[in-house]
Amino acid sequence: MTLESILKLGKKEPDARGEWYDWTYNGKYYCILYTRAGMFRGAHKHPNTQYTLLLDGKGKYVFKVGDKEEEHPLKPGEILTVPAGVPHIFLPETDCLTVEWWDGLYSDEKCESEFAHYLKEIEKRIKEFERRQQELKSKQKGTR
Repeated sequence: MTLESILKLGKKEPDARGEWYDWTYNGKYYCILYTRAGMFRGAHKHPNTQYTLLLDGKGKYVFKVGDKEEEHPLKPGEILTVPAGVPHIFLPETDCLTVEWWDGLYSDEKCESEFAHYLKEIEKRIKEFERRQQELKSKQKGTR
């Protein structure tokens, strides 16, 4: 499997948070994620260990361990391990590019209530992004 074939086959529709490409190889799930500043990824947990390599940008993961939050800043070139079963959310301060992979196939269980204090403000940004995107599409249709 080549990178070119991965990027063609695994591309998902971009959304307010950014865009991503994913694929499975030898029974493991991989993805490349572009995430916009001020958005999020996650707010869930996985049955398999997750690994995240930050290629560019600045952000942090927040783990929910018991009733406490643990912050894990990411540095370009470092790999962060997210243990299986740990609720987590990724919060980019700048636009970020990451590569992620798991010890197995991908599945998640939503943990949005654990991160509601982050998601409340981010959901407003997502709605505003979607409103602006719809406005642009309407303008484009009007100029055709």
